[in-house]
Amino acid sequence: MSHRRVYLGIAGLLLAVIGIAALWFPVYLDQYDAYGIKVSCGKGFSSNLTQAAQADSGDLVSQCGTALLVRRTWAISAVTIGWILVTSFLVAWVHTGQQATDEVSRA
Repeated sequence: MSHRRVYLGIAGLLLAVIGIAALWFPVYLDQYDAYGIKVSCGKGFSSNLTQAAQADSGDLVSQCGTALLVRRTWAISAVTIGWILVTSFLVAWVHTGQQATDEVSRA
């Protein structure tokens, strides 16, 4: 197996971990509510728009929706690409191992 495939497998694993971590961490807006607390929109896995709905500005709910959409778009894409790279690495690894076993058994 070439070093290139190993590096692609490692890159895929890192992409998947970064994407899952991005979905795990909370999403905040750059605005504050009436009490001086940053407006939280929830996490990438689930949204929590109660703080944005209780704030004075009615536009915060749509801004939270957009912020969550942007976070989910790139994080899910990163997880998907990473999963594809890791899967292709594992398939190539198993295929190479089977070929080596077949060559040894023929000899």
